[in-house]
Amino acid sequence: MSKPSPIAMLTRPEGRNTNVRHALERRGWRVEECPALDIREAVVVTEVPRPESFDLIVFVSRAAVAGYRRQLGVDHSFIWPSETQAACMGPVTAAAIRREFGASVSVLHPEPDHAQDSEALWPVLMSLDQPIQNVLIVRGQDGREWLSQRLREKGLNVTLHQAYQRSAAQWPQELRGRLLLLEQHGISPTWLFTSPHGVEAIFNNIQALGLKDWFAGSRFVLTHERLKPLLAKLLDRPPENLSIFMASPEDEVILAAFEQVFPIQS
Repeated sequence: MSKPSPIAMLTRPEGRNTNVRHALERRGWRVEECPALDIREAVVVTEVPRPESFDLIVFVSRAAVAGYRRQLGVDHSFIWPSETQAACMGPVTAAAIRREFGASVSVLHPEPDHAQDSEALWPVLMSLDQPIQNVLIVRGQDGREWLSQRLREKGLNVTLHQAYQRSAAQWPQELRGRLLLLEQHGISPTWLFTSPHGVEAIFNNIQALGLKDWFAGSRFVLTHERLKPLLAKLLDRPPENLSIFMASPEDEVILAAFEQVFPIQS
């Protein structure tokens, strides 16, 4: 009798899982889309800050890029101001910036083999030759303040702008039922996590179903080291007692991490 297919739980927002889903299915995985967060455009109650008003604009995610573009209300004839430097935490968001605002936009970000966070972006920003005074950080309704604090300590003017609204996804009854069945049959899936807010949202939904112990026995693909202690804290277990596989946010690297998991389950 053939062994059952391994199960992948993809938690990125709706529309972000397509490439990884299809690739995993071709590799024999059963895939469940289990969104952690619901991403919506933020309601703008003040004037949207214009790119030309800033020396540097930092986008914290692809959602920030898309939300800001919609808020600006510009079409494909829009030309990104040459005097405004764009920056982000990694090549995935950099590609989104160029896709939304033009292939010629210069985007600063850490190299792919570096961590993709504010700490890794900091030395890249500090190596800039051009002077910077006014900085815009485009994000959700909240987030880490590390970068904005460091910039302000340097004497720069920092504006925080909300381009999207992030909330915990509400799972349909059918999905909740499938998770309960997995627990009843003792089947442990592999979860993909790409953000702290996503980890917390999934955990809260899992805990509401009474599945914390089952969840702790899962395998986890994480795209940032910072997610490891957060997950361990929520599960009340040391990180070394969890089955964790690290990846960067690129789809190809995520797939490689899932391929590391497969022999464990086969």
